[in-house]
Amino acid sequence: MKRLLLITLFFFRLLTVTAAEKDTVYERFLTIKNPEKRIEKVNSAIEDCWQNGYYEKGLFLARKNLDDARKNHHEFGEALTLNHIGIIYDYKGDYAKSLSYYFKALAIQEKIKDVKGTAYTCSNIGLIYSTQGNYPEALKFHQRSLELRKSLNFKRGISASYNNIGIVYADQKNYSEALKNYLASVEIDTELGDERGQGDSYNNIGLIYMNIKDYAKAETYFLNAIAIREKFNDQMGMATAYNNLGTLYYHQQKHDLARSWFQKSMVLSTAIGARDLLKRSHDMLTEVEMETGHHKEALEHFKLYVAYKDSLDNDDITRQQTQTEMQYLFDKENARNQLIQQNRDALSKKEKENVEIVLWSVVALAILTFIFSIFLYKRWKVARQQKTIIEEKSLLVEIKNREILDSISYAKRIQSAILPPEKLVKEFLVNSFILYKPKDIVAGDFYWMEAQGDEVIFAAADCTGHGVPGALISVVCHNALNRSVREFGLTSPGEILDKTREIIIQEFEKSEDDVNDGMDISLCSLNLKTLELQWSGANNPLWLLRNAESEVYELKANKQPIGRYSRYETFDTHKLQLYKDDSLYLFTDGFADQFGGEYHKKFKARQMKELVARMKDISMDEQRGIFDQVFEDWKGELEQVDDVCVIGIRI
Repeated sequence: MKRLLLITLFFFRLLTVTAAEKDTVYERFLTIKNPEKRIEKVNSAIEDCWQNGYYEKGLFLARKNLDDARKNHHEFGEALTLNHIGIIYDYKGDYAKSLSYYFKALAIQEKIKDVKGTAYTCSNIGLIYSTQGNYPEALKFHQRSLELRKSLNFKRGISASYNNIGIVYADQKNYSEALKNYLASVEIDTELGDERGQGDSYNNIGLIYMNIKDYAKAETYFLNAIAIREKFNDQMGMATAYNNLGTLYYHQQKHDLARSWFQKSMVLSTAIGARDLLKRSHDMLTEVEMETGHHKEALEHFKLYVAYKDSLDNDDITRQQTQTEMQYLFDKENARNQLIQQNRDALSKKEKENVEIVLWSVVALAILTFIFSIFLYKRWKVARQQKTIIEEKSLLVEIKNREILDSISYAKRIQSAILPPEKLVKEFLVNSFILYKPKDIVAGDFYWMEAQGDEVIFAAADCTGHGVPGALISVVCHNALNRSVREFGLTSPGEILDKTREIIIQEFEKSEDDVNDGMDISLCSLNLKTLELQWSGANNPLWLLRNAESEVYELKANKQPIGRYSRYETFDTHKLQLYKDDSLYLFTDGFADQFGGEYHKKFKARQMKELVARMKDISMDEQRGIFDQVFEDWKGELEQVDDVCVIGIRI
């Protein structure tokens, strides 16, 4: 972390210039005596600044150029400068300020009929709305930009519009439409030899392939995008592409590579003030560190992610955007009224008299409207007071809900960390699947595995309740299983369950309250060399489907839970010799107890057993998909009633 801070400070030093240095930079342009050429040259310099990440220098030059353009009544140059300022604030993550400058630029461009400039500004506004998730508005502005550019046959601009429209469709997961627009953009950029445009499209196409899990193609496009952006020193583009490549490697479980690319992205993002990218990087690094067992680092990244998220996603931004649009419409209407007034001045005397009659009529109507407005105002004032009280209470509820949801979501990450990862399960149980569907964010069901020499011990467990209470019980039961095997060295399933029950009862007896919670479980111990299976169960059975048979054989569990009970019995240990292509199924009661179907009845164990028998010759990976689809089709629009955990193993 210290090393990262030193690198960040180094970049800040490179990108920072003193006030005296800024003045010196601008004085060079003052030698250009022609105002139009001077304003044009400064605008080119501002564009170079934001393309290379020198945002403060760019803002300084833009403010100087804005004063110069207004002083010389150069509206074209003024609108272009306003656009550059909007881009800089967009890259810095200040979307409210960005929109404010874009709409000011748009009003001027529409007034002077600058079609090309109007198309450019509409495109920039569309990008902001896309970032904020306002897709209908984003598409509206991008489509307007595309039509204007087509009317000018401006191919470079048409390519950019196709690319931007593709982004909106991609954000809505309409990947076919997105890819169609991206490829149209690439075709034009290739024709024009526009490498920068190709870099943008390659990056976006990489995102599409990553989302549809074609990781090889995604990596190729991301690396091509990085090569182009590094060639042009496009720091915002580089930081974005680095972040995307890190996300790709995270999905492939290549944690070291993912961490490296996210850190590269953060260095650039910090230097150029790209808060949205920093938020994304810290969010993904939280997942990387959780999955690699670095919980302290994960917590630090999660805190930074929440801080950046709160600074970007707040109601003030939405209100400021609304005010900006209203100001834009007001300015536009005001300009129209000024034009009407100029036309009125050109009317004849008779026409002016007619106008006066109309005006007096309007005045009379206004007086009547004013009287009626007093009455409406009093009613509005009362309604406003009531609305304020309701909004304050709603805000308090929303804040509390957000705090609770954030806490539960983090608890899910902690609970996920105690479950054996898929890579570890596949290492010992190569031909297997796990269907795990919590009813709520966290669950009372869990699956467990421990390897002891040639023995692999695994289980599907169902703790009392679901949601947060069930999750808390699951942590206690999971810890008791670990102690029974690791601390007491037990490998026989019956002995493990006896010891686990003893530990859980001891833990709950420490409480002053009467705690009667526990778990049902199906627990196996499999010798990977001899294929001898030992099994024991508390209320939950084990199903066995022999390779040479079509009937599902059920091993009955002891009818007692792991926890307090009226009459304790020693758990039985069943021993079986397994053979190649035999199949085992361990499960909790959530699948069979789900209500659904035409008559909203339980699925039941009988139907579940028939489903297992029908899938005898189907691979385990496909079986998982079938189990999931059957469950969702049966449930339909009904609520999931309990946590679901189904484990299938083929020998």
